[in-house]
Amino acid sequence: MSVIGERGGKKLEKLMTKETKAEEKAFKHAVQDVKKAEKAVKKCVKAVEKAEKKRAKTLKREHATAKVLNKAKHKHADVLEKEAHAEQVLAEKREKEDERDRGVQQLQEDLDNFQITMEGNAKERESRLAEVFAHLGQEGVPVPSSAQLASRL
Repeated sequence: MSVIGERGGKKLEKLMTKETKAEEKAFKHAVQDVKKAEKAVKKCVKAVEKAEKKRAKTLKREHATAKVLNKAKHKHADVLEKEAHAEQVLAEKREKEDERDRGVQQLQEDLDNFQITMEGNAKERESRLAEVFAHLGQEGVPVPSSAQLASRL
């Protein structure tokens, strides 16, 4: 071979060696990039799983909260219903109390009127007795009161 041929062969060999090293280096970088990408994917998968678990947990908590809220709403509705019933019973009791109070007032008025009538009747009886005694000629004799006459019965 000629000198140029040997030099050209060495240059070519050197060039090929350099290219091989560059390719190996690029391959190593590519492998590292793939590993990093796989690691990033695994990390993303874990993040997605974690987010799904958190979502499921949140949904479960939301359902439990909704259940408690519905229970509280029903309890509140029951309390409102009982309150309305209690107010109705109270109104009925007050109405009955007012009716009884009016009845007592009417009875008291009737009693007062009856007492006035009794007093008037007693005076009238005493007056008639006085007339009878006066007619019989016993004017000086004390006329017994209605109460005294009633006690003799």
